[in-house]
This record gives sequence, C-alpha cells and structure tokens, in this order.
Amino acid sequence: MRTLSVAAILAALTTFVAALALRAPDATVAVLAVAAMAVVVTWLAGLHTTEEESGLALTSPAAALALTLVGRANRAAILPLVAAQVVGAVIGGLAANGLDSRLGDTLVFTQPARLVTGIVVGVLAIISTWVLFAIDGAVNEAYAAVPPILTAAALPLGFTTALNPAVIIGIATASLVPWSVALIAAGAGLIGAVIGAYTMPVIAGSE
Repeated sequence: MRTLSVAAILAALTTFVAALALRAPDATVAVLAVAAMAVVVTWLAGLHTTEEESGLALTSPAAALALTLVGRANRAAILPLVAAQVVGAVIGGLAANGLDSRLGDTLVFTQPARLVTGIVVGVLAIISTWVLFAIDGAVNEAYAAVPPILTAAALPLGFTTALNPAVIIGIATASLVPWSVALIAAGAGLIGAVIGAYTMPVIAGSE
C-alpha cells in the first residue's frame, strides 16, 4: 500500500509541476523544469530500490512495464501500480486545472498529428527505456533529464511529458493537450517500453 501511495504522489507532483511549467516565461524554462522534476522523481524512486526489485518502477507505467519484463519489478503488482500512477496523475491534472484562471497563458501553441505523435513517442520511448535500465544499473539519476529534453525537441511543448503515459493523461486532464492525441502518446510509450526492454541486451552487448 505504501508503494502505491508513493507512485500516486510522484505522478501527481510530476503532472502538477509539468502543467504549471507550461506557463513559464519561455519554453526553455518549461523544459528545464520538467527535466529537473524527472531527475528528482527518479532519485526519490531509486530510494525504494532493493537487490530484487527496482524502485524506478514507481516513476511511470512505461518504466514499470519495462522493468517487469526483465524481472526487476513484481508482475503481480504492475496493474495496481499503473492504476495508482494514473489516478495520481489525474489528480495532479485536476489540481492544475483548478488554478487555470489564476495563472498566465499556456505556452502550448500547436498540437502534433496523431500518426506523428505515435511514431515519435514510440521511438523516444525505446531510448527512454534504455536510459531507465542504465540508471537502474547505477548510472547517475541526472540522465533522467535526457528523455524529456529529447521529447521537447521533437514534439510541441505540451508533450514534454509524453514518455510518461500516466502524466500525459494527467496533462490532458488539465486541458493542455487533446485527449485523442494524449491516449495515442500513452499507448506508444508503453509499446516503446516493451521494445526497449527486449532490445536492451542487444544494445548493451549482453549474452
């Protein structure tokens, strides 16, 4: 129960901070805020890592799925964990939406096509999964900033969190991106995580 609470809280905070960051003075500040939050969340989740299981599963549904596929997360816990992350993200999105009238204009100006979103998020999710495994293997948590920065460079600003399926749903709840595109991004992120999990041994040169 404690693990699920942590997952929900991290998802809520990530969504809330990302939603507020999209109203930053400029796009660079917004991206840096999201990247910094990704590093903090990764560090906090890493505190829950044991020899048998990776605490990084608490960071996102994509991470939980990828780590489960390689035996670094409990298969029986994945559905409750993902549900907790989605609920937390929705709560974070609703909280940000509640402040909408008190905040400035959003920096989100355009929305990507559905096909483009699916392809870009899917490819970046594979790379993000490789980064996840590297961090789980004791690479510095600062590398968690790489996926959101890459996403911000490839897609419109509102999709900076697209590699976290729960958070992009939370961002849609905050009315910052369309639901139809957000759901495609979430699905592509999960598919990319699966591909990333199965291709990591090839990339890492493992037997």
